[in-house]
Amino acid sequence: MRMLATLAAVMVLATAALSKPTLAQAPPAGNPSAGAEIVTGKGRCLTCHRVRGAGSRLGPDLTDVGTTRLPEQLHASLLDPNAEILPENRAYRVVTRDGTTITGRLLNHDTFQVLMMDAKEQLRSFTKSDLREHAFVKESAMPSYRETLTAKELADVVAYLMTLKGVAAE
Repeated sequence: MRMLATLAAVMVLATAALSKPTLAQAPPAGNPSAGAEIVTGKGRCLTCHRVRGAGSRLGPDLTDVGTTRLPEQLHASLLDPNAEILPENRAYRVVTRDGTTITGRLLNHDTFQVLMMDAKEQLRSFTKSDLREHAFVKESAMPSYRETLTAKELADVVAYLMTLKGVAAE
């Protein structure tokens, strides 16, 4: 019994040590103002994302991302968007009988219909029996910024995203 308790304690400590980011994993401190400029400019993030009412509705709304994600998670998502895609953020693709492919954000589906927002942010409704195929897209539409942004720029974007704590009450 004592050996089992010792083994459990070792496993808890090992798990805790593995889950804590090391200094090598932690992104450097960044400048939130510079990050905001990258998000709206060079990064083209608002092409898909929305922040405080500005931008697209296709990707996740980032208005409160600073309350739901850790800096290390944001940094990892910028480098490898496919590593973790939350179910509600996965793109959906339908192919109509005539071969037209539409990809967008799934809003609802049931036994008979698929309701989605297409790439032009238009609401689209499809009867499943009129589709050749329909399914979630396996990969993220978000590009990796590994080659696009420098380490400093990535740190700036993460610093900015961490300031996004929701819409302030007026």
